[in-house]
Amino acid sequence: MNYRLKLIVSFALLISLAFGIGGTLLISSSYYSLLGEEESAIINEYETLQNNLMMINHFSSASSAQNMQELIDQMVERNMAHWQALSIKSSGETILESGDQSLILNYVNSTKEGTYSYVHINEGSSRRLLLYSKMSTKNDVLDLRASFDLSTSYKQWKSQLRMFWAIYVMVVILGVAVAILFANILTKRLQSLTNATKEIAGGNLSMRTGLRTDDEFEQLSRDFDIMADQLQENIQQLKEDVQRKENFMGAVAHELKTPLTSIIGYADLMRQGGLDEGDRLTAANYIYSEGQRLEKLSHKILDLLLMEKDTFTLRKISMRSFMEQILTTTYPLARKKNVNLVVSSDDVYIFIEPDLAKSLLYNLIDNAIKATPEGGNVKVIARGIKGGCEFDISDTGCGMENKELAKITEAFYRVDKSRSRAQGGAGLGLTLCKRIVDLHNGNMVFTSKPGSGSRVVVQLFGNMSQEVDYEK
Repeated sequence: MNYRLKLIVSFALLISLAFGIGGTLLISSSYYSLLGEEESAIINEYETLQNNLMMINHFSSASSAQNMQELIDQMVERNMAHWQALSIKSSGETILESGDQSLILNYVNSTKEGTYSYVHINEGSSRRLLLYSKMSTKNDVLDLRASFDLSTSYKQWKSQLRMFWAIYVMVVILGVAVAILFANILTKRLQSLTNATKEIAGGNLSMRTGLRTDDEFEQLSRDFDIMADQLQENIQQLKEDVQRKENFMGAVAHELKTPLTSIIGYADLMRQGGLDEGDRLTAANYIYSEGQRLEKLSHKILDLLLMEKDTFTLRKISMRSFMEQILTTTYPLARKKNVNLVVSSDDVYIFIEPDLAKSLLYNLIDNAIKATPEGGNVKVIARGIKGGCEFDISDTGCGMENKELAKITEAFYRVDKSRSRAQGGAGLGLTLCKRIVDLHNGNMVFTSKPGSGSRVVVQLFGNMSQEVDYEK
């Protein structure tokens, strides 16, 4: 049974039971209340008759049959006699009869003198109340019997029941119609959510419900759409990650293929022999340089893979001492190319991962030196900022177009491919830098203008788990 049918059946049953039970109890209560009132009136009338008869027989010295008949006639005349049948006997002989005696002949009751008893008689649709009593007089004991009609209350009750059941059927029909309408409204909203779920399951990740009902269904719809947005974003992110990895692997394969082809070619020439001393030296130098480039490439790839898996702990170190180490490492590169390298630093303590930060600055300064012509300048400024540190590296090199800036952190991307290959670059340095910056919850911003040099500002923040390690 589906949800819509369950709603209809439940609502219809609720209305049927509530109206049916409530209406039946109400009508029955009304009937028994009216019946009780009618019985009380009958008993009062019977007691009045009994008391009057006893008074007549008590004060009369002669036969009181005529007096009793006069009493009965007076009660009838005054509309105080509502019995169907009445019988007064003395010592088994009938003194007075009124009405249809068959209504009381078949019912013989015994009771003590001075009291009365009654019994309900139900015959088909007829309802009667039969009363019987014995009254002591000066000369005899009178036997009084009377039958009263109760059919009016019963017929009224039956009429009310028939009317109620007619109304009950109409109410149930109306309730079922309302239940169907109500179920359609509810299930329409649920159907909208179901359809959206099927659409998303079928691959339509842009499907949204967008219900506006100002109730819990709207809240459910809003939560569903938020979930769908997050799902679409996650799947898109997965697709992008897969695409980046595919591009990365393709680029790795290409970068490995080119030097390996040259190495195999020169090695084959050397193996075959026939080369003079100069050609052999040229081939050996090429094999050596390409081997070094492959070694650097493998180290960069290994660093990237390690940063994807490992966790790192920040250490508290002296910025000035750290920058002196960086200068010691990069100064020979600048001197070899005759580039003026200037490094300045604040005398503060910072929280960083030293080995990763060294790799970051080495790559950035190395790129700046490579991009700067002979006699140019590379300037490095290290300063402490709120919550972290900042490194500002600028050069007077050839610069870049704005369209190149968005791509330079992509794996294996080179602005000048011929220069990068000649200098042994693999195009992974800035990719590695970006990953290091991300691990420090920082940011890296490049600015450049062709012919005017480039500038990169890196900010690192100590938000990872910190281990206090003082290094002077």
